[in-house]
Amino acid sequence: MGNKPQFNQADRNLREGQATKYVATHRPERLEWGPFEGLGPDILEGIRRIKSQDGPDLILSGSSTLTSPLLEHGLADEVLLVVYPVLLGTGKRFFAEGTPPRSFELVSTKAMPSGIILSTYKVAGPLKTG
Repeated sequence: MGNKPQFNQADRNLREGQATKYVATHRPERLEWGPFEGLGPDILEGIRRIKSQDGPDLILSGSSTLTSPLLEHGLADEVLLVVYPVLLGTGKRFFAEGTPPRSFELVSTKAMPSGIILSTYKVAGPLKTG
């Protein structure tokens, strides 16, 4: 075994391009790569349907449009924040304006030799004040 990373079947499928991709789009006819499944016109209901089935974890990558509704409707279990040691000065917000306040609990954090920091948080629920 040594230092070789261990992967489960879901990891292998993702690396080899065999994992099912669930796609939120208004143009499903443009999806020529696969395997994929459209989430349908009600994206939140599509995600609820998929989460109710057995299968590997779902990963949402880089969507500032979907992050806030998933958190608001309790459909996100964890958030992975990747912090790069670069200041651009502009860009998209990670959480959309109007996203309800939330609490998170730190699960793990890892600093890479490059200075990139990976922090995983579990969604703890609405922010408690007072």
